[in-house]
Amino acid sequence: MRRKNFQIWALLLICIFASNTFSQKQISKKAAALRTYQYIAEIVKQSFPRIKLKKVRVKTFEGKSVFFKARFSFGRYFTFRRMRHLVFVNPEVFNKKAPEKAIKAILAHELAHVLYYTRKNRIQLFGLTRLISKGFTRKFERKADLEAIARGYGSGLILYRRWLYKNIPPKKVKTKRRNYFSPEEIELMLDILKQKPSMIDVWRKRVPKNLEAIRKSV
Repeated sequence: MRRKNFQIWALLLICIFASNTFSQKQISKKAAALRTYQYIAEIVKQSFPRIKLKKVRVKTFEGKSVFFKARFSFGRYFTFRRMRHLVFVNPEVFNKKAPEKAIKAILAHELAHVLYYTRKNRIQLFGLTRLISKGFTRKFERKADLEAIARGYGSGLILYRRWLYKNIPPKKVKTKRRNYFSPEEIELMLDILKQKPSMIDVWRKRVPKNLEAIRKSV
């Protein structure tokens, strides 16, 4: 009888633990989405006044090497309704303790994508199918970095990239360095911009592919 009671209590405890774990996971996703939206609201107000916050939605996703991404609503795109824009957050960015300044900087990068989407019509947005090309992807992502840097988020991007390289599979780091500006590249750009602020417009027109291209552009 005692053994049976023990088994019942053990089963109840397992169920309670499993329930709490599931609940915490759900709360974690909600908390990540809420915190991300709060950051977005702050960044939009300070740096992206052309973006309409009411058209931005935040959702969560899972992944090992990507922590934020942005796109327009495919459903609304194909049904010709007013466009909305989605920013996705991987809750692990908070679980792995990314610095707040770094998170705000990468969100500025994602909002640069959102700003790009708002300026394009449906036919122009269809051109994003070119993202299957490595060269186009690099240019597209580095342009978003430039917009974040132009708005004062350069040092935060440095923090984010250093954190990112430590928190993704090593084999993914090379791709990240190719598609986005590295900490070394951003540091050089920030030094140049102190002396020649107009260089940001030069880089917008011709996006540097690497450190050497940045040096030669001056």
